[in-house]
Amino acid sequence: MAKSKLLAKLELIKKALYVWVVQYHFVIPRDILEMYIRKFRHESDNIAKYANRYYDPEDAEEYQQWLSYQTYKQTYKYLADISYLNESDTLSLSDVDTDYVCLCGRKVTLYDEFYPYADECEKFDVLYFDHDRKDKDGTRHDPVMKPDYSYNTLRGFNYIGNCFVVRTDLLKQFDGQKWNPYRWLLELSDQNMSFGHVQKVLYSDNAADQDESETVREYLNEHHIKASVTENEDGTSHTVYYDVTGEPKVSLIIPTKDGKNVLKTCIDSIFEKTTYKNYEIVIVDNGSRKEETLQYFREIKDEHENIKVMRLDCPFNFSLLNNRAVKESAGEYIVLLNNDTSVVTEGWLEKMLGYAQRDHVGSVGVKLWYPDGTIQHGGIIVGKGGAAAHRYYRCEHDEEGYMHTLDVPNDVSCCTAACLMTSRKLWDELNGLNEELTVQFNDVDYGLRLLEKGYFNVFLPGVELIHYESKSRGLDKKKEAVDRFFQEVNWFQETYSRYIEHDPFYNDGFDKSYDYKLKVGTGSN
Repeated sequence: MAKSKLLAKLELIKKALYVWVVQYHFVIPRDILEMYIRKFRHESDNIAKYANRYYDPEDAEEYQQWLSYQTYKQTYKYLADISYLNESDTLSLSDVDTDYVCLCGRKVTLYDEFYPYADECEKFDVLYFDHDRKDKDGTRHDPVMKPDYSYNTLRGFNYIGNCFVVRTDLLKQFDGQKWNPYRWLLELSDQNMSFGHVQKVLYSDNAADQDESETVREYLNEHHIKASVTENEDGTSHTVYYDVTGEPKVSLIIPTKDGKNVLKTCIDSIFEKTTYKNYEIVIVDNGSRKEETLQYFREIKDEHENIKVMRLDCPFNFSLLNNRAVKESAGEYIVLLNNDTSVVTEGWLEKMLGYAQRDHVGSVGVKLWYPDGTIQHGGIIVGKGGAAAHRYYRCEHDEEGYMHTLDVPNDVSCCTAACLMTSRKLWDELNGLNEELTVQFNDVDYGLRLLEKGYFNVFLPGVELIHYESKSRGLDKKKEAVDRFFQEVNWFQETYSRYIEHDPFYNDGFDKSYDYKLKVGTGSN
């Protein structure tokens, strides 16, 4: 225990040194310093009490220790009327006379803690739970800590698992069918059913992971949904890309100011990697002064009929620049794109557009990585850093990711606007980006407003761009920038406190500051 505490404290000190030396170049504004000191003390207290900053879900010993700190319901007033059906060749409901049915795979074992939570199914049409594996000697390991209902993730693999409760009257439509809970979940997800999630590890499942891509293919074909389904190398998950319907115009909105070479790299990559034909590029010039930049604008407009340059001489306001540019654009779909990016994936617009055209999708984001191969953006976790921050930030490019989140298109609360697609219809419905948020959180705010209207925001790990944003340039330390940062952080924390407390696509059992690591105490947000 003492050794574990020492190692945890050393890692915490390394983290503090990184912030001080690399991010702030030895000069941290007072307000920022005080914020980090509070975080440092909080994590130090957790280390003193729990011997760790977090627990590793892939380490059986650490997972067992984490389990010892978990609390479960001990009593309940009412146990829902549930029948328990174990996996068989076919689904038979002939002997079921209860309102709910719990379907259990052959390798599923319900823990005693499962039963007090059974009454929660009354709130939903379908209810599912977290699970793990359990050896014969009683060792529990490999927890599967799931997100809340995730429509698109479900099409990448059966993240819900082999044990869930469903209303009997809904299940009757599958009576007599070959046992295939994954197929039934796909059907129910398109029938506007309510899905509930108990974020407690309530059963073990020792079944081997299986490739169920054929189930998805058959489902899409039978419902006349045109899409491609490709098995992933892990042998379990699969990637679904939807065919583009028609050829709607897409407007790429790129704010810029001077930095001709940076912008040229971005524009060149678009023309090199884009196979979709019907698109335009709207460059928002926020007051460029250099002749080489102005000359470049003239050249590319002469060379390409689908490029327009609009000038806005005003103080930098990311939201305002994009809002004005969208009004001047003609696309049915909008892509917000940073000028310091470079497209890597051919067919990127088709992949994004296929999802953006789905009725249930609000926005589509992509994987961004630095030139050195580390990840800059893999979706956003709301609550990370106390507000919202990138998932998998600074992880290696070949990071496997938890529950296939770097393999399959999956639902997140929001994605960065460094490369983000949305429909003009939804953009207009939400009145674009919030112009009060000049720099921070305007994209997060947009995604959360979509989420509150019932739309899903999808992260596509298979669409990649390089983001040349410097990791070591240091942060803006001017007083006005620091003041603005705290104003926008405070606004976000007040407006979206419920999402900071609970990001529906990031299990509450995980620490917000250490991606997919089991939370110690109150976490280290």
